[in-house]
Amino acid sequence: DANNEPAVTILPLSSILQGEETSVSCSVSVEKYSLKEWHSPWGCRAVVDDVAPLFEQILRENYASSSNFLDEDSEENCKIWWSWRENLDNRLHKLLRDMEESWFGAWRYLLLGRWLDCEPLNSVVRELVCDIKLRYKYGVHEGVLKLVLGGIKPANLDNEGIPSLFLQKGCYIGCIEDGDGESCNSPNEECDGAAYVPAHIVELMLTAVSKLEAEYCMHRKPVILVLDINVQMLPLESMPILTEQEVYRMPSVAIVFATLQRRCFFEEAAGEDSRFPLIDPLDAFYLLNPSGDLSRTEAEFEPWFRRLNMRGKTGGGNPSKEELTGALGNHDLFYYLGHGSGKQYMTEVKIQDLEKCAGMLLMGCSSASLALNGDYPPVGPPLSYILAGSPNIVGTLWEVTDREIDRFTKALLKAFLDVRSTSLGCKQCSILAEEFKSMSVNERKGNTKKGRGRKKKPESEDGVLKASTGYCFTHKLRAGYFVSQARKACRLQFMIGAAPVCYGVPTGIRKKISV
Repeated sequence: DANNEPAVTILPLSSILQGEETSVSCSVSVEKYSLKEWHSPWGCRAVVDDVAPLFEQILRENYASSSNFLDEDSEENCKIWWSWRENLDNRLHKLLRDMEESWFGAWRYLLLGRWLDCEPLNSVVRELVCDIKLRYKYGVHEGVLKLVLGGIKPANLDNEGIPSLFLQKGCYIGCIEDGDGESCNSPNEECDGAAYVPAHIVELMLTAVSKLEAEYCMHRKPVILVLDINVQMLPLESMPILTEQEVYRMPSVAIVFATLQRRCFFEEAAGEDSRFPLIDPLDAFYLLNPSGDLSRTEAEFEPWFRRLNMRGKTGGGNPSKEELTGALGNHDLFYYLGHGSGKQYMTEVKIQDLEKCAGMLLMGCSSASLALNGDYPPVGPPLSYILAGSPNIVGTLWEVTDREIDRFTKALLKAFLDVRSTSLGCKQCSILAEEFKSMSVNERKGNTKKGRGRKKKPESEDGVLKASTGYCFTHKLRAGYFVSQARKACRLQFMIGAAPVCYGVPTGIRKKISV
């Protein structure tokens, strides 16, 4: 955030091992029904295999259960199969909770986006900082304090065990192991890693939080995760702290800026003025079941696509590379509903050669996974589309079943279309504009200075008023938020719902106006 001092923390990474409570009995033998060998989506052994070995085990069983049904399609076997799947879902859910608690702990609030309306929070924090400095001589990191007070629930604040590091400037090194395997605190000179905020300061924080209205913390700015190659395969977006947050992934901060600049160039060339990319979900091309063996998915979506008069191809038969190149370069969105990422129809080299690329919905198995590449950067379809200029790529990190991922896809597309129908204008901005108009009228009464009749253009830090005649990035919901909500449509909200992730930058949904 350019307006705030960066908050940097170095946290200890401890292994999350499978406990007895995570092992739920299931009457299905994984080895018996693993007719095909499972291949890790990230290709080779990584740090995650050591610090979260349960994750790989869950994915192995997910592959075994999703690629093979039991011997007989009886009601009893169906119950056994669903019991197996739900057990995996519960285990993944617990793993994500353990990751959040073990790896991030109280620092998990650093992952949240800042409030859209920061003034109430800023005012409370400024007052709190002054009180703490005057009474207790603490050096306070205001940026961290804003995130903590803006994220923590007031009812839990006095039970959280707030580290004193939340209040102090400097970098938290955390706990490391000495040569004998014993844990020890190694904070910098300013910080005491074992210390917690004294009760009297917690009281001040409780008083500060009580002044904040709950409605403010529900509306936050988006978050972009830049993940190390050794943890990018984990569905961090589905940790409890981030389930309602608008989250994107990008391989580096530099590519975030490059993508925004590239999209702004094309927006300006088209005579549009937008801070972030905008896509029309009906300005799209679809490639539906190109392999010809996903009949249920085809039956589910083909009538829908036809009813919306979209261009695309359905059923068996390989589309030509020229057709796909034109579709990627001339539309806002590209829907792929098939096996994998679709790279069998268009190579990653061809994709990267594109001058402009649509947003991508890749609803196949492991379509957003990145394969480790030794000492070199990882490779994978999302990176190719990002390099081609795509503002947004939604895909899956591991194997998914067609019926469940179809639920997710339908929920996501429905959300896109719903917000498209209301993309022009913003009720909140219109109300605000009327308030400014009323204020300017009142201010002109009795004014005899030169330029009396000139209307003063109201300004806004977030460009709200300027956007009130077009797309409002302050109040409108964007692609990353709809992905987080579509996960809830899955029966298995973690084993399937956590698989889709969103690469790219904050991308708005709009309705193109025909000229």
